[in-house]
Amino acid sequence: MKQFRIAMAILIALAMATPALAINVEWHGDFNHRFSYSTQADTSVRTIKDSEKYIGAGGALLSQGKINLPDTKKNKNDSDFFGELKYRMDMTVSDDEKKVKGVVGFEFGSSKFGGKGADFGGDDNVFELRWAYTELELPFDPASRLTVGLQPVGYNALLWSDNAGGVKWTRKENNWAYSLGWFRNDWNTSSDSKDANPSVNKSQYDDAYAADLTYVFEGGNSLNAFLIYMDQGQEPVFGETFTLQDEEIWLGLAGKGKWNNLSGMFTGIYLTGEVEVDGESLDRNAYLFHGQLDYTVGKNTFTLGGLYASGDDDDSDSDVENFEVIDIATSILGSVIIFDNYCDDNSYSQAPYVLDQGYQLIYVGASHKLNAKTKLWAKYFWHNTAEDSRLGDNEIGHEFVVGASYTIMKGLTADINAGYLVAGDAWDAMASDGNGDDVFRTDARIQFKF
Repeated sequence: MKQFRIAMAILIALAMATPALAINVEWHGDFNHRFSYSTQADTSVRTIKDSEKYIGAGGALLSQGKINLPDTKKNKNDSDFFGELKYRMDMTVSDDEKKVKGVVGFEFGSSKFGGKGADFGGDDNVFELRWAYTELELPFDPASRLTVGLQPVGYNALLWSDNAGGVKWTRKENNWAYSLGWFRNDWNTSSDSKDANPSVNKSQYDDAYAADLTYVFEGGNSLNAFLIYMDQGQEPVFGETFTLQDEEIWLGLAGKGKWNNLSGMFTGIYLTGEVEVDGESLDRNAYLFHGQLDYTVGKNTFTLGGLYASGDDDDSDSDVENFEVIDIATSILGSVIIFDNYCDDNSYSQAPYVLDQGYQLIYVGASHKLNAKTKLWAKYFWHNTAEDSRLGDNEIGHEFVVGASYTIMKGLTADINAGYLVAGDAWDAMASDGNGDDVFRTDARIQFKF
């Protein structure tokens, strides 16, 4: 709580100094309260992480963390209900001409009722620094801006959409926009020492270099090309049994557009690079495709979409063919059971793949605006892995989802959705007795944004 008190004191001091400094201060918030019930709560925890590397080599699956698929057989006491809170606040300070701005953002909570920070007393430290960056206009080129610090990365939503510490240059002129960025992760992780001079192992640094180019057509349609290179550094896997070094290069093209009642978007990404496992080199060769079309007629919108992330069908060869992401939220797809529509923190898969087996997904949906404040919607998902060598088959199941959203007042909304997964053969294969059970889950939330 000491960090929180210091941060709040600084913010209050800045806010009080506004008239003297001739600056503008804006406060924004996202206060989210969520409630969830599932017939199999053990499948509603994060088991597949986007930050984890799943690499098949030598006939085994290597990972930096514990490989832990859920038991999809419903057992006694698997049903559970929880309440959760997550409060996000940010402050933007800028000059009158918007040539420089500083942004600080915090997250409080992300806690279950009764858990850390939300139990009786509620005094545990659940404070997270999300943003701390300064963005300034370059004096020799007003079309260019430089962002320095912990910032929203803002690359493709299916590759890297969260925050990172680094430096990013952006430039916009007419229909063109482009950027260059450098970001770092895992600095000084070789020692937990609190001594004055802890050891530093540069071989464990994670450095990412990124560039993108966007062209906006007349009418707002756009194309975006991007390149991201990441050197993962050396990391232990299976405890200290192996050492893994991973160099990844993502090449991507994405676009979105609207033509009368029809709108659409697509993403195509190719992943190449090299993985070194205890001196043995493996070549990366993977890809992801996603596309979605929406057709609007009156108050109704119909959706058709699909996603394919390649998997590795042979972990004994010298190729690593499964696609991997950096840091994303798959809640954008709308799945309740598998991808957790209302949150990215508690889902069977945090990324669009299962282990090194990849993913293939087809979905259709419809939404209806009942009135200015109320929206109803429904979706169907056919979930499969791209490869079936580890799970016995590739069909995870058929998911049916319904939902409703109501705007209580400006900034305040209430939402509810429910999903039912009809188990497929791959879901059955993960069960302790080879016969997985269907899953029902419902989530509701009250969210205040300002």
